[in-house]
This record gives sequence, C-alpha cells and structure tokens, in this order.
Amino acid sequence: MKSILRIIGTIDGRFSPQQAGEQTLSAARRRRRGIAVLLVLGMLAMTLALSYASLRGQATVAQLAHNLGRGEAAKLAAESGVYAALRRMSEATWAGVETPFIANLSDNSWYEVSFATGDSQLTPAHPQYGEYPYRVTITSVGYASDPGQPAVRAIHKIKAVVQLARRTILAEPAGWSTLANYTVHQWGDRPVNYQFPVRVNGPANILGTLSLFTEYPLSTDPERRYFEDLEAMRLLGMGDNRPFEGPVTIAKSRQTSETLNYLERDLELTTIDTSASTTPPAAHPISVNSYKLYAGGKSYLAPILQTTYGSGLQNLTLEPDPVTNPLGIYRSWNSLAIYNNVQIKGTIISEGTTPDVQVHGTNVTLQAINLAPLEDTSQVYQLPVAIIKDDLRLHGTSDALIQGLTMVYDQFELKQGPKTAKFQLNGQLMTADFAVRGRNEFAVIGTAEWESQYLLFLAQYPLPLPTTIKYFPVWMQDKVNLPFVPYLKFSRDNSGLKYHWQTWSQPIYHKDPADPGLRWNLIRWTEGT
Repeated sequence: MKSILRIIGTIDGRFSPQQAGEQTLSAARRRRRGIAVLLVLGMLAMTLALSYASLRGQATVAQLAHNLGRGEAAKLAAESGVYAALRRMSEATWAGVETPFIANLSDNSWYEVSFATGDSQLTPAHPQYGEYPYRVTITSVGYASDPGQPAVRAIHKIKAVVQLARRTILAEPAGWSTLANYTVHQWGDRPVNYQFPVRVNGPANILGTLSLFTEYPLSTDPERRYFEDLEAMRLLGMGDNRPFEGPVTIAKSRQTSETLNYLERDLELTTIDTSASTTPPAAHPISVNSYKLYAGGKSYLAPILQTTYGSGLQNLTLEPDPVTNPLGIYRSWNSLAIYNNVQIKGTIISEGTTPDVQVHGTNVTLQAINLAPLEDTSQVYQLPVAIIKDDLRLHGTSDALIQGLTMVYDQFELKQGPKTAKFQLNGQLMTADFAVRGRNEFAVIGTAEWESQYLLFLAQYPLPLPTTIKYFPVWMQDKVNLPFVPYLKFSRDNSGLKYHWQTWSQPIYHKDPADPGLRWNLIRWTEGT
C-alpha cells in the first residue's frame, strides 16, 4: 500500500511526508548558501567602495596640494612684481607711471605690474588729500599655471601704495639768491615813475631812472617840506609813511641830483649804488603746456583761462586740484581782464602776442601756493603767483591783493585812480618797468594851491596854539583832504619762505645727488585674489 502511495505521489507530482521533509531540508541548505554568497558579495562591494574612496581621497589630497603649490607660486610671483616695480621706480631710467610691464619667474609663473597715480583712500575730505599726486598705487598680479593644463592657473593680486620721498628741487638760476631780499626789483634801464602816497616796505632795487611825483604840479619848497615831515613823523613814532623804507639800491649814475637829494637828505634813506646788469633775472618760460611733479610721474595739463572762462574773469574762484592740476598752473593766452570777485590760487603764466593782464575789479586776490615740503627740512618753497610776459596793470577802479612773487617782463603799473583806491602786494615784485601813477585828488591841485597851503602852514606853525599842525602832510590831509597814509603798499613776506623759479621742461622734484633715483615710502600693502 505504501509503495502504491509513493508511486501515486510520484505520478501525481506530490511527495510522501518523508520525501517532503527531505526536500525542505535541502531547500533550507540552499537558502543559507545564497545568503552567504550575498554577504560575501556585499562585503566585496564595500571593500571596493572603500578602496575607491581611499584612492579618490588620495587623488583629492594630491590635487589640493598641487593647487596650494600653484597658489603659493602665484603669491610669490605677485610679491616679486611689487619688488621689481619699486626697484624700477627708484632708478633714473624708470619709464614712468604710464608704462606697465610683465616678467616671467619660470616657465609656469609670471607677474603683470601696472601703476596708477594717486591713492583711492585719499578723498577730498581726507586731511592728506594734498598728498594724492605724490602717491602711486602699484598693482601686481601673479600667475601660476598647471604645466599639463596651461588654462588652469592660480592668481594672486597685491596692491602697494607708495609715496614720493621729496628730497630736492631744481636749483635756482644764477644770481637768484642776491635778489631774494628785495621787495621790489626793477631791472630795466627805463624811467621809473613813482607818485606818493605809496609805500615799499623793505629793500628796493631800482636800476632805471627814478622820477618822483612828476605827475603832480608841486613846487620845490612844498615837496621838500612834505618829505622832511614824513621822516620827522617817523622819528617821533607816528608811523613810517615814506615812499620807501629802504635801503634803496639804485643806479646813481642814472639819477638826477634832485632825486638823490630827496632820497638821501629829505627822506634820510640809505642808498646803495649799483651797476648791476639790467637783464631779467630769469627768462620767461614762453609756453607751459604741461608739467610734472617728478620724473616718470603723471603729466598735468595747464589749462588756458580764456578757453574755459573767456577773456574776462568775474565771480570766479580757482584753486589747485590734487587730481587734475595739483600746482594750480593756469595759462593766459593774449589779453586777460579780471573784474569783480575773482580769487585765483596758483600761478598765472601769460603768453601769446598780447600777453598782458588787466585788473579792473574789486575783491580780487591772486595767491601763490607753497610747494609740498621736502623731507628733513622745514624750509618752505613757493612758486610765483604770476609770470607776465607783457604788462600787469591795475586800474584805478580796482582793489586787489597779490600774495607771492610777481614777475613782469614789461611794465607793472598802478594806474591813476582815486585816493581811496587800494592795492596790496605781499611778497616780491620783479619787473622791467615800474610805474605808480598819481592819485586824482593830488593831481588836480595846481602849483598855486600847493604853495598857498604851504604858506598858510608856515604862518600858523610857530604859534603855540592847541590847533597848531606841526607837520605839512597832516596839514594837507586836514585842510585839503589829501591823505598821507598810503593805500598802495608793497611788502615782503617775512615768514622765511623762499621763492622758487621753476624750469617747466623739468619736473619739480628731483632725486638727491646721493641717490641713484627717486625714493619711495611704503604707505600700505593689501593682498587678494
């Protein structure tokens, strides 16, 4: 029966209980073997993954190290560029701020250097804004490329700001120092017309023929007493209102005995005879289109006043711009008229066929600027306020203040005007021709009136009365309203500054003779990529 059932089970596709049990055990063993295979495969996969990750990590570390090496090489290249730039700037052959340069350190590293005048941190509100033109920003970009992939490269940028160490300026013309003490130096062998009331404070140098008050219809006695009393008033502490303070260096061979008597006897001035040359102390620069502060530096254009503002200036203020015109150099092409409310700080240089300057207005100020100081000295240098190729004329309607050295290659003239007209020069006047015209109120009084007033003065003078006027200038002021205190004045600057005469084809600042080139001081160093 059991045999039959096994046969039936076989035929029917079924198993007997014993067979079924055996089959189940066999299936379980096969499942265990499959799981083991899976575990082995999984462990193998994990091992492979860990190995790959390890290899990949090692490659990344190697790449990072390689990149770091390129970065260091780029930084080294940038630093080398800055040092090379400083070396070039300190050589006499430096090509200047307009000339960038490139150099290789190796086959795969190099630097590119450029220069820019100025310092981005010096804004108009900065207290050191005036130093802007003396600073240079050096930009050095260092590169390091992959030898196998030249397009792959590291970049490092350095900006270094340096400032010019101002060591010396151009030497003055020969004989310049001998003229330094004069308030007025008139060099031409020409007639010098000089009418009171006017005052030159400090020494004067007159090489032409001096004519005193020839425009006034005075006679000899009133003239002499007027000057004698000005000196007597000075001695009594009533102020020095003589036409000159003195001493007066003068070509005595060109003077009349009468003029010398007025100076030496009546005004009691010290006179010094001279036979000096009657040539200009320095040549006119002809045309100043541009200028430089230092060799290799930026070239600054000197603007023409008439081009921008027309031939007549009014209600205008001009001063140096550290970015575009740091010295405030202005050209005047042909005739220039100056009217009311004009203030110019800098230097006016006239040129052209009719290069004169005419001042008509009031509230006019022309002021020179001091040069940026030199290292290791407290000496102040100042450029001229005006270099006039032809005439500088101040009309009787004007009221002007000029501060600085004024160089006039033809005639400086204070034209005739009212007694209230004012003029003040603080500095130095050098001119070929010097003319101070009379005051209207003095000129209209005839000889008879002068003599009549003089006799009236003498008649009351000996009387011991409280109303007695002891000095003829005071009498003329009291009785005829002719002031004896001058409103037209020339004075020296007593601060100790020196006037610098510039040759404009040369830069302002030069290397010290002991140095191979210019010196530079490091202000700031910044780095970035």
